[in-house]
Amino acid sequence: GWQAVASSSDGTKLVAVVNGGQIYTSTNSGVTWMARYINTTWQAVASSSDGSKLVAAANGGHIYTSADSGVTWTARDSSRNWEAVISSSDGTKLVAGEGGGHLYTSTDSGVTWTPRDSSRSWSSISSSSDGSILAAGVWPGQIYTSTDSGVTWTPRDSSRSWTCIASSADGTNLVAAGYGSGSGGPIYTSTNSGGTWTAQNSGNR
Repeated sequence: GWQAVASSSDGTKLVAVVNGGQIYTSTNSGVTWMARYINTTWQAVASSSDGSKLVAAANGGHIYTSADSGVTWTARDSSRNWEAVISSSDGTKLVAGEGGGHLYTSTDSGVTWTPRDSSRSWSSISSSSDGSILAAGVWPGQIYTSTDSGVTWTPRDSSRSWTCIASSADGTNLVAAGYGSGSGGPIYTSTNSGGTWTAQNSGNR
């Protein structure tokens, strides 16, 4: 039941979470893995660029952070239906999305959290490496972008069933995909930090 994975920038330190299982970490690019922490409904995980600072979220549980590459973990904030998390490259700026709730931002590596924007079904989040330029997808709903580390958000594109989104290091180039019935939906790309979006394929599930 693997749910999500994250990697250090050099690909040596990996972390993976199991929905209904544990957190697993690897320090040798995935050759061997060590089971970490508790069994719960893990939904999302993110990593700093050096792999030392990690953040993991449980659906119907807490956000958890680690400062030692996943050896030990600390519960943060409240129990919510967490769906997505993202981290800046230094691991200080974090964003988490709640399904049927708010986006939450942290500027102290997850110690404290601030609710942002409105209650929506947040499904995915991307971040520039410095944590300033963000994009978040809603299922179903629009993509929302922020250029001030998540303090304010602007709706973009049309309402779709967004499921995943990713960003270049500078936050300029974005790619997002949604889930649709039948043949599914296209992949969309943006070259202006989410201001406008272009469909790139005919659509697949």
